[in-house]
Amino acid sequence: MTEHQFRTYFVLGPLLFSSIVPSLIFGMAFSQWGSNVVWGSVFGLGWCLAAFESGTVVHDTLSTTIGLVWGWFVLLPLYFASGSLWRRVSEKGRRRAISGLLVSLLIAVPAKTIMAWDQHGFHLPDYSLHLATSY
Repeated sequence: MTEHQFRTYFVLGPLLFSSIVPSLIFGMAFSQWGSNVVWGSVFGLGWCLAAFESGTVVHDTLSTTIGLVWGWFVLLPLYFASGSLWRRVSEKGRRRAISGLLVSLLIAVPAKTIMAWDQHGFHLPDYSLHLATSY
């Protein structure tokens, strides 16, 4: 594996599996959106903080804009961190890092689960959740 491939996995994997792939899977299986618990929270954190600061989530243009921009800016630290990781660890460490990434990409749940958690007081700063409730 090259450094370019390694970095690509660490940028595209979280981007695609934060909400796109889970929504496709759970959309076909259960007719509902889905989200990755780990990466959906990373990509949704900015949106959640902006919504918390503004005091509203529904139809809030500012928090929606901040949330969408945050999601794209998260890719930059992932890109630079993966390059740093590539340079610091051995081939065995790189395989472990990719394995950990792959495991984190598999932790996805359907919308009903995220909504149930939210109703029981466990709020994830989830990207798909904020996307679904902001319009």
